[in-house]
Amino acid sequence: MDTPDSPEIPADDAASNEPLLNLNTLIVRPIIAIDGQRFEIMSPDELSILDGQRFGIWGRRINALAESDDDTADQEELEQLVDKVARKVAVGVPDDVFAKLSGANKQSIADVFTGLLLRNRLGVAGAIAKAAGVPLSTGAKSSPSSSGSMVASHNGGWLKRLLRWFAHS
Repeated sequence: MDTPDSPEIPADDAASNEPLLNLNTLIVRPIIAIDGQRFEIMSPDELSILDGQRFGIWGRRINALAESDDDTADQEELEQLVDKVARKVAVGVPDDVFAKLSGANKQSIADVFTGLLLRNRLGVAGAIAKAAGVPLSTGAKSSPSSSGSMVASHNGGWLKRLLRWFAHS
């Protein structure tokens, strides 16, 4: 029964009674291991709006520096920026342990956090699409003769794609 104050719920949504968006106020921090010891990293759910924007700016700058031809001038800035992002993310890692990490280790921490951010944002995008009544399909068709993954078919690597996606959020 519709009333002027209640929106009409599409039959599909009413039947499934699943929430469009599932939010939690309890923050559970992800865990990483360094030399066999477990440490917490920041959860994307605890970011302020300003910090979320900062991570986007930092990610775009890291991408630009990584693609630059001027290795000497950009190398130091790239290392400092990756260090900054990793330190911000690795909230549970003591300073003495963080100091032992290589640049590649710090980049890995930043990459994992970027993946967590994107997972959250893709979930919100899915909820928006569902609310708008857009069918959630990748558009890809399964082929019985194909056993290869489509994930690696684009050039540039997954980090570049993640950073490009994050840049437009």
